[in-house]
Amino acid sequence: MNKITGSKILVNTLEKLKVDTIFGIPGIHNLDIYEAMIDSNIHHVTARNESGAGFMADGFARSTGKPGVALVITGPGLTNIMTPMGQAFHDSIPMVVISSQVPTTFLDQGAGFLHELKNSTIMVKSVAKESRTVLSADAIGLYLEEAYYLSMSGRPGPVHIEIPMDILRELVDDMEVPNRNLINSNPVINEDYIIKASDMINASKTVMLIVGGGAVNCDKEILELANKISAPVIQTTAGKGIVDETHALCLGSRLHFSAVKDKLMETDVVIAIGTQLSPTDLWEVPLSLHGKLIQIDIDPGQFNRNYRADIGIKGDARDVLNALISKLKYRETDGVDHNISEIIVKTGQQLKTLTDMEDSMDFIKEMLGAIRRILPKDGILCTDMTTSSYVAISEFPSYMERTFLHPVGFGTLGHALPAGIGAKLANPEKVVLVLEGDGGFQFTMQELSCAIEEGISLPVIVWDNGGFGEIRRNEKARNFSKNIAVDNSNPDFLKLADAYGIRGFSVSNGKEMEEALIQAIEIEGVSLIVVNVTVNGG
Repeated sequence: MNKITGSKILVNTLEKLKVDTIFGIPGIHNLDIYEAMIDSNIHHVTARNESGAGFMADGFARSTGKPGVALVITGPGLTNIMTPMGQAFHDSIPMVVISSQVPTTFLDQGAGFLHELKNSTIMVKSVAKESRTVLSADAIGLYLEEAYYLSMSGRPGPVHIEIPMDILRELVDDMEVPNRNLINSNPVINEDYIIKASDMINASKTVMLIVGGGAVNCDKEILELANKISAPVIQTTAGKGIVDETHALCLGSRLHFSAVKDKLMETDVVIAIGTQLSPTDLWEVPLSLHGKLIQIDIDPGQFNRNYRADIGIKGDARDVLNALISKLKYRETDGVDHNISEIIVKTGQQLKTLTDMEDSMDFIKEMLGAIRRILPKDGILCTDMTTSSYVAISEFPSYMERTFLHPVGFGTLGHALPAGIGAKLANPEKVVLVLEGDGGFQFTMQELSCAIEEGISLPVIVWDNGGFGEIRRNEKARNFSKNIAVDNSNPDFLKLADAYGIRGFSVSNGKEMEEALIQAIEIEGVSLIVVNVTVNGG
């Protein structure tokens, strides 16, 4: 029987799982894997930092629902990728991270072996669903399959496996591993809870829906439910676009506004679907309801975490919704006025005060409006934790799911550019834009090289407000005697674009933004659009 290395088993298993793209950085410890990939059809994308590889895998997964796969070395490679893993873990994004490890004879010895890391799996478990060490080449295929399917099972998230160098080189018999589908079947839905929930809804006068990221791929069911019982829909940031925000019943992603919270307070029954009801989405003002809460989630641990559910239904959102819809009565909608337009107007009036952006709000909305007019309906906007992105949560309408990619809860800077690369590689036929602040951009701006090398069309919009604008605003709100550590000396971004050999634009108003974007989208390559915020009161 032919012999095969552990590394070749790894690559063969990736191919068997139909992984066609992997993000990573080669190092001495994982070169055996790279050698095994030489004749593979897997496309390897070389990031400039392991954090970039992780965010690329994140963007790939957010835009497709398929696990993003990353390959790094142990030690610094693994610690670098833990930040994007933390973001994926918080936002329930499927990801598989494969790292090398020191030889088994040096594991946990503290001998000073290159890249040695104490208790690596224990460390990684804080940002992953699971982290395991493979101690036999025969087990690599099994462990990798389990990691891949676990990342998608139940509540999705990142899964990590590490493989020591000697196991990667180990020769074993080349045996065909039988095909397995390790995704757990959807849990059986408690019929009694469906009946109780439908009775509660049918007996109520008013119902509202809160839709989160766990309801992605349930757009038809959500709309059917909303229309059948005439229920206004609010979407969390992760759920943005599941319902077209121009729909008559959609309040968009405005859960953090008091006008919307007041509407919820007046409602008899609130149905929360695939959402934690997290403090981040509520902008740290706890949810308060006078009516009843029905919560639908694959993870029953959410039912009492942030707000106590009156009825918690465990299950896949689509399955639960279909079971529930079949038992609900149609509601007459003639003459029913949910005041959707009025509430949206109120949130617009509250926006400046809520965000404390009185001086710059009009400019921000002007620029977001320009971006929205040029970006196609199915185009993808990848954002970062920056002033304009916070406003975009409510003021940038999304028409389809998986088109507004924002690092919600973990809130890391540096997400947007590499996530945009991952999203574009996964969706080459779609327009993908990046929007991030000058501070966040400099966390991962080296990934411009990766995007250029990949030959993708990717306009990158940098919101240049001269430093950490959001933190500066918070310092001002807290009446600091003066700014500290927020007014940064930025490079000349247009010269940076020139250094990379890409097209650079400088814009100061909406018209210039539209013109720059039209040109940038037509460019078969990367471009940089710098927004001059400081000259507009930002």
